[in-house]
Amino acid sequence: MAKKPTPKKVASKKPALAVKKSPLKAKPTVKPKPAVKKSATQTVVKVPAKSTPKPAAKAPPAAKTAPAPLVKKPDPAPVPAVTATPAPLPSARLAPKTTLATAGSLTLSVQTSQGAAANGNTHPANILVVITSGGEPVVDLNKDHFTLMEHFEIGGSGSSFSNSITSFRNAGTGAYLLQTRPSSGAPWRSGHHLGQLLVSSDDDRQGQAALKIIIR
Repeated sequence: MAKKPTPKKVASKKPALAVKKSPLKAKPTVKPKPAVKKSATQTVVKVPAKSTPKPAAKAPPAAKTAPAPLVKKPDPAPVPAVTATPAPLPSARLAPKTTLATAGSLTLSVQTSQGAAANGNTHPANILVVITSGGEPVVDLNKDHFTLMEHFEIGGSGSSFSNSITSFRNAGTGAYLLQTRPSSGAPWRSGHHLGQLLVSSDDDRQGQAALKIIIR
């Protein structure tokens, strides 16, 4: 058979103690903040943050080269002052033109022959002179440009042909034909008469040659 439940004892309630309530303190009045008017809704675009690039690898420092030594330029040479030379006044006599023929000294080629001269007479002997200068014939000379001298006189005093040009002719080709005889009118003496011929032109060109006249 089933057991009947045992009834629970109800505890007697104690009278509640009266609790004195403390007076509530008044809370301070909070002033409301002015409302902030919100502007029209703006679309905010978020910009993605830029990624910070990694620093590039530093190149090794270049080797320092020593600076080139400074070379001091020499001072320029002073330029001498040029003084104008006045042109010479023209002379009454025109100077000959300077050509290849007048560039150097005179070259003489001499040949002699007895001609009509002989021992005991006073006929002239012949002298042929060919004159060039720089390979060009000299054609503008006259008798005054020639000087004839004899050395080692034969037959004593008075038989020399020095300074005795009795005939002169310019062939116009650089050849000159001269004749000579003893200057004092004395006759020729047989033998080898040695002499010297000197030529000087107006432009101070000079030349000379030895000669020999054989008288029989």
